[in-house]
Amino acid sequence: MADINVLLTVDTDTINSGNLDTTVVITDDHSGDGPSTPGNSSTFDINATEGQTVGFSIVPKNGTTGTSLNYFTFESGTSNLFSELPSADNDWTGTVNSSVPNAEIEQFSITFKVAGNSGSPFTLDPQLKVNQ
Repeated sequence: MADINVLLTVDTDTINSGNLDTTVVITDDHSGDGPSTPGNSSTFDINATEGQTVGFSIVPKNGTTGTSLNYFTFESGTSNLFSELPSADNDWTGTVNSSVPNAEIEQFSITFKVAGNSGSPFTLDPQLKVNQ
């Protein structure tokens, strides 16, 4: 199990490519981090330190529709936040790099699928900030 577990909760009943920020809520189990709110899932802070592992998972809000993570893509930032991007090969878990400066902000794309949705897969572009 990861040191910090990030959960994407998807409103699979109403999601489409035009409303991702209001249908995906990101939360984690790490003390001091607040959940994103609908309309604000494009920013999310993770209070992590170097060497900590951060795991990602996805669930449907309705509890029944199939959802799955597909891949992470690094978009922008000054250093690689994770020593290896989360992927299916590493159980969707990344390790915070030792070279990440305090308050580093990086932009990622997280692509995921929703079963039975013709617009799937979807790509969410949160920025992740590490506070060491």
